[in-house]
Amino acid sequence: MPYLLHSMKWTTKNRYVILVILGIGLVSILAISMIYKYNPERMIRGKWKETGWSYENVDKGSFLYHDVRMAHKHESESWRFMPRNQLHFYNGQDITGKATWRIKGRGHVLQLTYEDGDTELYDIKELNDHELIINFDIGMESRGIARLVFTKIANR
Repeated sequence: MPYLLHSMKWTTKNRYVILVILGIGLVSILAISMIYKYNPERMIRGKWKETGWSYENVDKGSFLYHDVRMAHKHESESWRFMPRNQLHFYNGQDITGKATWRIKGRGHVLQLTYEDGDTELYDIKELNDHELIINFDIGMESRGIARLVFTKIANR
């Protein structure tokens, strides 16, 4: 092998080919690492504490502060997204409910399926290493959107 490299003539064309190959390799490694870092299924894992909620009434177009827990079957302070798509709802240290979760679409739809088979869909508005903001469509009767804001408190 050293003989082959030593005997090869390093022309300008060979140098450009090697630079192009190295450049493509570097860009590929960076792209793969960015895809892994910003993968929503990886980013959502951990324990999230509910820090705020609001209700936007579509008819009035303004934010009204309304207890969205009336619209949801879970009354929890924090959610823990675990591997194998398991989700536990906590009120303090007590588990108040369980569900499975899936991220659908292009990473902007969170689907929760409860133990009784009911399903809820949330629109993910913001997801990063520190904050999760999701919207829930209340329905045609109330014509509004509930916005839930979570802060990450643990990565596991």
